[in-house]
Amino acid sequence: MTTFSVTGMTCAGCVQTVQAALKTLAPSAAVSLEPPRAVITEPVSAEMLNAKLALVGKYRVSAQENPSIDVSSVDWLSTYYPLILVIGLIAAASFSGGNRMTNFMGGFFVVFGAFKLLDVAGFASAYARYDVIAKHIKVWGYAYPFIETALGFAFLFHVQPHLTLWLALALSLLGAIGVIQANITKQTIECACLGTVFKLPMSVVTVVENLGMAAMAAGMLA
Repeated sequence: MTTFSVTGMTCAGCVQTVQAALKTLAPSAAVSLEPPRAVITEPVSAEMLNAKLALVGKYRVSAQENPSIDVSSVDWLSTYYPLILVIGLIAAASFSGGNRMTNFMGGFFVVFGAFKLLDVAGFASAYARYDVIAKHIKVWGYAYPFIETALGFAFLFHVQPHLTLWLALALSLLGAIGVIQANITKQTIECACLGTVFKLPMSVVTVVENLGMAAMAAGMLA
């Protein structure tokens, strides 16, 4: 897998143009605007890609150094410290009163949604690399942070509790599908669970996060 920096892109239309051109040489090409890059698994050179891009506009690619995150080469605790800290604080706050599981789920969705809202476009671009819906329906990546945050407030304010649990279960299971697929295929990509604020590698930790929330929703429904 090689990650290329891309210059010349200014909008979503540019991303589509560049991706369509690159896919004629590398069907796996995945292009994003924030950050401006293309990730390709086929053995192609920057010169070959630039020859194709020259036909569609003033776009150019150049190979990045050390583009992927190698989970084995970094300390696990320091890598996932932001995620552990956020979940730990939410868990502590859930003891403030009332139903602790409801409080935890509400806090979880509000906080994780808030991180995504800090950079909606960046999140949508990162999310589209592995989510089964966002890959095909780009607006889903843009809508997801708002849906997740609203779901959190629904938990906290006890709005339609039964329906809220079903939505949380569906959202968590749908998210888990793409995460599991990314882990099975060993994609070295970043997880967008905390938006683009923290650079977290996709791993089994993300699978546990999604399935854990699904299990909590299913348990409360039962």
